[in-house]
Amino acid sequence: MSHVVAREHDLVVRESGAPVCLPGAAFDALLEVVEDPELNPVAVPVLHRGQLAVKLTQWVGAVQLPDGTVLEILPKTHARGDDVGASRDLLLRMLAAVDARFRVAPPTALDPARMPLFEVFLSFALEGFRAGVGRGVPHRYAPVREERSSFKGRLDATRQVRQPLHRAHLLHVEYDEYLPDRPETRLVRLSVERIARLTGRQDTRRLAQALAHVLEGVPASGDPRRDERAWSLERGYRHFEALRGYCRLILHELNPVVRGQATTSFAVLFDMNVLYERYVAFLLRQKYPGWTIDTQRRGEALATSGGDKAFPVRPDLYVKTTGGEVIVADTKWKRLDPTAAPAYGISNADAYQLLAYSEVFQGRDGRRDVVLLYPELPGLPRRFGPLTLPSGSALHVQTVPLHDLPAFMREFELAGHVEAPDPGRGSP
Repeated sequence: MSHVVAREHDLVVRESGAPVCLPGAAFDALLEVVEDPELNPVAVPVLHRGQLAVKLTQWVGAVQLPDGTVLEILPKTHARGDDVGASRDLLLRMLAAVDARFRVAPPTALDPARMPLFEVFLSFALEGFRAGVGRGVPHRYAPVREERSSFKGRLDATRQVRQPLHRAHLLHVEYDEYLPDRPETRLVRLSVERIARLTGRQDTRRLAQALAHVLEGVPASGDPRRDERAWSLERGYRHFEALRGYCRLILHELNPVVRGQATTSFAVLFDMNVLYERYVAFLLRQKYPGWTIDTQRRGEALATSGGDKAFPVRPDLYVKTTGGEVIVADTKWKRLDPTAAPAYGISNADAYQLLAYSEVFQGRDGRRDVVLLYPELPGLPRRFGPLTLPSGSALHVQTVPLHDLPAFMREFELAGHVEAPDPGRGSP
């Protein structure tokens, strides 16, 4: 099985001629992934030196192609050069912060910094299944109708009177039996079987087979979407609810790309723009536990006409301090230019966007801070500005030290604000 590592926005070519290249069959399959309507934002076909190539976008994750080739796409974290292990570690840390499915304690044999990302995703899901199944498999009473030699439950008189003479010694009975065959367990069984087929690691396959043995009385789901809609757990099985997210990861988000009757490729991918926004919100909530921090605040617009709203605005982060001041911020998963002071390559559109946010969300009096938050780069100050906007707002540009969380917790101040003590907490 071939394993190719790329970075977001890299160029992928056939055979050779660029840092990231795929064998011919694998490259053709990647083009099919790009053409899939659900996955085409991941990359776009382009021409490179007269040949067809694929330009990756801001999506990261892993794609398994039909010949077994796995294309792993990692974030360009900029601060660590080509350190693949550090990029994997950062991606998994960000996922763990914003996605509960990656908070499960990984198996001791799992080394995310060294293991291919596709296998890491499968291992996290399998460990989640193991933990849930270990706490008990949900059962429920199901009606059973069968022909048997001994009496059980109640006699099915209608069928019994039609019994042929040569089978008169057998009884048609009906009874309820406490069985593990239900929508939730069928989805888990199907997910575990899929992991066993997809993984290239023997230890992962053995664990998947062991879980399948525990679920021996449960058939794999034949209609995952119907079983997903029927998912409903009783109070005693609430621990199984966490497995719903893992089923979704393996059966839906591990997107199958189908051509004809055959599934040709699998992909599990994350948009770094969205992931970075949610991760920064998570960090700010850790840093400022007394502040209100909302993401993608909706319902406001830049203008109105006859009572109808025009030009809706939706900032990435709406922050209200303990002192009641409003800070509006946008996260930008982009690379700034350390040599281009004073704006460092910030686009006009990004600055105009913050000006509009200030008009909508901030009053005319008092301090009016808007912030652009970029990932930290070597050579960039962690904070520069403020840049004074025509409205009187102060535009702050700050970088987030993704690889140095202690420094973030110790030194980072959003637009220079320090959290005011909460009177309700009392003295420590």
